[in-house]
Amino acid sequence: MKKTDCPKVVIGVCTYNRCKDLKRLLQSLIKLDYPNFEIIVVDNNSTDQTAQIVSGFEKVKYVFEAKQGLAYARNCLLNNCGNDTEYLGMLDDDETVDKDWILRMLECFQLDERIAVVGGPYIPCFEVAPPAWMPYDFHAFNVNKSGIGVFNVRMVAGGNAMLRMDIVRKKKRFFDLSLGYNGKVLLSGEDNEFFVNIMGGQYLCGFTEYAPVKHYITKERMTFKWFVKRYFYEGVTQYHRFGTLEYLRNFLQLPLRIVRLLLALFTFNKKKIIMSFFKVVMTFGTVLGPLILALS
Repeated sequence: MKKTDCPKVVIGVCTYNRCKDLKRLLQSLIKLDYPNFEIIVVDNNSTDQTAQIVSGFEKVKYVFEAKQGLAYARNCLLNNCGNDTEYLGMLDDDETVDKDWILRMLECFQLDERIAVVGGPYIPCFEVAPPAWMPYDFHAFNVNKSGIGVFNVRMVAGGNAMLRMDIVRKKKRFFDLSLGYNGKVLLSGEDNEFFVNIMGGQYLCGFTEYAPVKHYITKERMTFKWFVKRYFYEGVTQYHRFGTLEYLRNFLQLPLRIVRLLLALFTFNKKKIIMSFFKVVMTFGTVLGPLILALS
């Protein structure tokens, strides 16, 4: 396969204080079997050894983004893709890929010329055995989806995605700066909103099970306290993205979900009780969303 025969692919990684994870990812990326790709690491104001780790890899471009927030970092990535970039792959720093990841992603784009973005599954790799109550799907994505296909709904998340850059440029889209992690506030959803806007009812989404990422989950992200915080901010995010109607829907559902939690207690099923509790926490996040956002 000649370099001149292959579309230019940039693989972008946004990172914040995860230099050890980043090193593991870069070690997998340099083994990719594709002749025409570039790696860009956006350091989102890290205070660890991120810069030094990146300097140890040849042909990896390092960019520093001082404005704290994942949306800022991802927009920085978009701005640092040259005009010759035909596809942008997006990965998180706590992942690794197989050597055919690019080829598998590009293969999916060939299914339909209207595909704007392609995604693959997240396969969780846990540092320690997860507790029985833990919702497995929270750290995974589409692990039960098989094959390769085209969809008119979003089948992709920001940690395992590839974009057609001509469509991104045509739509002049960027990530919403009011969403995304920023170090303290755990708002999310900036990737979901971006992909939905890119598709916009005009373009499609591809999915391939053959381009998975291994998603490494530390023990700190398997604690009850961590999940309570994440579910709460998932609720805040839903209010922020969808506004008053989402607020009213959750306000009306809150008493019902509390009742379901109380009923779940009589099942003595720990996992069912925990999931009912998390739903209540997320609903509280949506209901308290206006206050949380006003104070943040």
